[in-house]
Amino acid sequence: MLSRYIAILPFALASASSVSAFDFAELEARAKALSGAPYVEAGKLPPILSDLNYDQYRAIQRSSEGTLFAGAKEPSPFVIEFFHPGYLYKKPVLINLVDPMTRQAHPFVFSKKYFNYSKLGLEESFGEEEISGFAGFKIAHPLSEGPMNYNEIGSFLGSSYFRLLGMDQRYGLSARGLAINTSVPDQEEEFPAFVEFWIVEPRVGDTFLEVFALLDSPSATGAFRFEIDPGISTDARIEVSLFFRNESVSIGLAPLTSMFWFGENHSPRPFADWRPEVHDSDGLLLKTSEGETIWRPLFNHHALRHTNFKASNVGGFGLFQRDRNFEHFQDLMNPYHLTPSAWIEPNGSWGEGGVKLVEIASDSEVMDNIVTFFEPTPVPKSGESLNYAYTLSWKMLDEEQLSSNRVVSTRIGEILQFPGTWRFVVDFEGPGLERLPPEVPVFAEITSSANGYVSENKCFKNEKTGGWRVQFKLDTDNEDVHPVELRCRLKLTNPEKILSETWSYQWSR
Repeated sequence: MLSRYIAILPFALASASSVSAFDFAELEARAKALSGAPYVEAGKLPPILSDLNYDQYRAIQRSSEGTLFAGAKEPSPFVIEFFHPGYLYKKPVLINLVDPMTRQAHPFVFSKKYFNYSKLGLEESFGEEEISGFAGFKIAHPLSEGPMNYNEIGSFLGSSYFRLLGMDQRYGLSARGLAINTSVPDQEEEFPAFVEFWIVEPRVGDTFLEVFALLDSPSATGAFRFEIDPGISTDARIEVSLFFRNESVSIGLAPLTSMFWFGENHSPRPFADWRPEVHDSDGLLLKTSEGETIWRPLFNHHALRHTNFKASNVGGFGLFQRDRNFEHFQDLMNPYHLTPSAWIEPNGSWGEGGVKLVEIASDSEVMDNIVTFFEPTPVPKSGESLNYAYTLSWKMLDEEQLSSNRVVSTRIGEILQFPGTWRFVVDFEGPGLERLPPEVPVFAEITSSANGYVSENKCFKNEKTGGWRVQFKLDTDNEDVHPVELRCRLKLTNPEKILSETWSYQWSR
């Protein structure tokens, strides 16, 4: 039986002769076979669409017929809307619908009737046969109790990019299926793309949406399965099988991309902007297999910066927006205090490798200049495959569960009386720290790479917040241009005990 939701809408489905059973094993087989063939770039769009500017593209609206799974007597837990190809999205992707009972896949064909072109008058400028698919799709689901009031909870749009949202969150950072040669010297970055999707029809009572995707690029192909489970935090359980056509210098698993323009660790502020801070994420959180939790505040330097954290069998990592105070942003149009944090937790062991953080110099907030991912070692060779799984959680209200006694701010300023000497002020907060009275012998264990000299280490109770503050001075060799790596964590002396996560910072001129 074909979907009751599909039956009530005049969607263009292919004939029964094109119907086939579908599961993840079939998708893996297809991705593996594709990796053995030469790479073929996706079809092109008519110039009238590929040449659209931003405003023209946004003028294309969805029509009343362009919402999938809507209008049934029993409301669907999920509805889908499609993005029109054009503007930056020049490579159409194929969409299939999967019947949840029979697991039969039906191609869902592009049609002009799903869109309204009245503001541009494009209806007669191209034929439907010239368009092989859509740009992507977005997902809506009711996140609050009561009548079915659908909230946008995610979208898949552009290359292998996707974004998800939990309750009361606003779009900020993005995830990708795979990163290849990201910021590798003398190598052009490769952007693998999801070229085809399979969306399993949701049934009444379903708590998650199942989506499959086929990834393709000159160097690799991949089969992806997503279970998208919306809520206060929206989780995506992701299963991946990759197949490599060619060997790359670097591959990044579970990549995240975000924006950091400036924050409280910029002093003086490098940009003449009216807001105190501008960023979608303010730090990298990392849990090692040895049980250490590391917090690395982000920084927008004048040069490209790479940091590699050895993290074989990594416990988890992600880009976080820890600052949730509106007063620190003062932006009503771009509510940065509501952007989600993204936490990646491997299901099973990911083996040897590390977490890489790339910070790209940026002079505006329109550029995503932060990238992080897990980089396996060694890099798979041509003909090899890689299988892994993880849960990607988009959080805002329960972030403290991952690290309760944590860094909440990093402030840095040059001491005017001693040019070249810098004062660092790092604040830690958390329930365990708040319970400690001021007289408890808490000290800051601070280490520096060989080119940095730390002095005046002070650690004391912050009576204004209940947390603990660390202050110290940093001197460097004036002739040394290499970054200084700093680490700090709070400890008790008697009995000896680690009290906090580890603050990790890269300082450079």
